[in-house]
Order: sequence, then C-alpha cells, then structure tokens
Amino acid sequence: MKMTYGLLDGMVLHYPPLQHDSTEEANMLRVPQHMLAQPGVPQHGLNITVTPEDQKEKKRKIDANYRQRCKIRKKELGINLQILREENAHLKRENESCRKENDSMVQKLQSKEGEIGNLKRDIGNSKKVISNQENLLESLSQNPSVQQLMLGPNQLEMVLLENERNMLCQNAKWDNWASERIQLLNEIEKLGQRNMVLNMQNQALRDKILNQKDCCIKLNPRKSRMTIIACNHHQPTSQIANHQLSAVFTNCQ
Repeated sequence: MKMTYGLLDGMVLHYPPLQHDSTEEANMLRVPQHMLAQPGVPQHGLNITVTPEDQKEKKRKIDANYRQRCKIRKKELGINLQILREENAHLKRENESCRKENDSMVQKLQSKEGEIGNLKRDIGNSKKVISNQENLLESLSQNPSVQQLMLGPNQLEMVLLENERNMLCQNAKWDNWASERIQLLNEIEKLGQRNMVLNMQNQALRDKILNQKDCCIKLNPRKSRMTIIACNHHQPTSQIANHQLSAVFTNCQ
C-alpha cells in the first residue's frame, strides 16, 4: 500500500479512554487497540492529496464568495442608506412645518393676549365709570332739591334723567367728568327753581279763582251755583277749573 502525505499529515487522532464495563454491549462497542492512532506514526489507508492548484481554486472560491457577500452587503447598505435619507428628508420637512406652525401659534397667542389685555382695561374703565356714577347718584339723591324734584310733579323729568344716565353708562365715555357734573347740578338747580315758580303760580292762580268765585257767588248766588253744577255734570274733571273760571267771569259781568 502506497503511503500518502497530505493535510492529515502530522495530525493524530486521540480518543478518550473507554470505561471498562462487564456487559457484552460495551465489549462490542470497544475499538480494538491496534486500530487506534498512535502518536508520531503516519496514518495509512487515506488516499488524499492536495495540490497547489487545489489550494488556489479553494482560495479563489473563498475570495469570490467574500466579494459576493461584500457586494450584497454594500447593496443592502446603499438601500438602507437611501431609505434613511428619504426618512431624514421627510422628518426635516415635518420639522419645518411644525416650526412654522409653532411660530404662527405664538403670534396668535400674543395677539390674543393683547386683546385680553385691552378687554381687561376696558372692563376696568367701565367699572370705574359705573362706580363714579353710582357715587354721583348717591350724592345727588341726598340733595334736597333733587329729593323735591323726585317727590314733586316733575318726577317724569327725573325718570328721563335716569334714562339718560343709563345711556351714558352704556357709552362709558366720560372724559370731562367734572364739567358734566357741574352741568348736571346746574340743570337740577334750574329745575328746582322752575318747580318752585310753577307751584307759586299755581297757588296764586288758585287763590285768584277762589276769590273771584266768592265775589260772584255773593252777587248772584243762585245763578252761579246752577252754572257751576251744570259744568260739573257735562264736562270732564280736567276741564272743571276752566268752566268754573268762565262761569265766574260771566256772572261777574
């Protein structure tokens, strides 16, 4: 038998020692001692020869497989890189859109804050105007002239003044409050004087009518009495005084 030396030259196969067993199966599986490889003894019966061409071919195949794997890996990396670039561009666009939206929201928020501040100032000014007018109304209500007007026949004018005050409260623009207050006080004083004059004229006219009536009754009591009774039965209450006055002048003639 020809001895060959190849890749297995210098390699020694070592087997672990078998455990001694008294059973028949263990004896059958035991490798004979002469078949075990001995250290330093070349192996016989293996016809394996490796030439330099085989080594080159093997190396070429290994290199080709490596290059193919590198090519596939590079292609996969390129695809993944392109995907990452697209995702990055998409994220940049979203970030830019979010930034613009954030700037717009900040501007709107600042505008709303300014409007809220203006509304708060308007509310504060309105409260001040209402408070001042309430104080003025309270001070005016304690004035005797105003009380006389409220209790006298000019109560309608007071209602009109109250309505005018309410309208002024709604407008809430009192730049010259001191001058307006003086005007109101002057108007109230004028109304009080006018009321007193009207009362005096009314009282004087009433006294004059009564005096003339008494005079005419003394001259012709029966005729005067009949004329007054007829007027009272045929004329409304609002015109009795006029008819009485005309009857008095007729009888006096």
